[in-house]
Amino acid sequence: MSQKLVTNIREEMINCQTNRVLELVQQSIKEGIDATAVVSQGLTAGIRVLGDRFEKGEAFLPELAVAAETMKQALEILEPHLAKIVDEEALGSIVIGTVQGDIHDIGKSIVATMLTVAGFTVYDLGIDVSPADFIAKAKEVDAEIIAMSALLTTTMERMQETIDLLNKERLDKRVKVMVGGAPVSQQFAESIGADGYGVDFNQAVKIAKRLTGHAENTS
Repeated sequence: MSQKLVTNIREEMINCQTNRVLELVQQSIKEGIDATAVVSQGLTAGIRVLGDRFEKGEAFLPELAVAAETMKQALEILEPHLAKIVDEEALGSIVIGTVQGDIHDIGKSIVATMLTVAGFTVYDLGIDVSPADFIAKAKEVDAEIIAMSALLTTTMERMQETIDLLNKERLDKRVKVMVGGAPVSQQFAESIGADGYGVDFNQAVKIAKRLTGHAENTS
């Protein structure tokens, strides 16, 4: 019964049925099913299918947005039942957020979810994040990467300011920076001294793996 329930969670994730997923997650807790299995074989497995479909043009951004929010809510329910994993299995720690002055959240949240699915420990600071807040959190959690998103051209300069502050704090050798968002380009990323640029969540995961030494390249 337990494996069937986990499989159902996976299928409902693929179908973007938020309420049903949350109901099944609650049921899994009542039945004493291993929470890590619910995450890896249910939630994560489902969202990976959606990610693969998106890459092939068979799924669309709104579906991924729903799946990302569903996974966030499900993980909040499961958190008390999950063993804390701060060990060698984690690929690295990433601080992510939308830059100061920008309140767009969907794209950033999807990237944060997919980085988590890939095996990173992700600290999502949300929207309107100042350069100082990015740096403070990176120090607090000993992050390997700061990931910044912007959807407005008027807020892109916050990325430069964050990198300048990182350099001032002499953390640039230890903490890598990756950037993304609709107005951001590879050329812009290079001009401000970012270590990586991701055009979408798939590329962002590849970049993060490369920057932490878990992949040779982003191709």
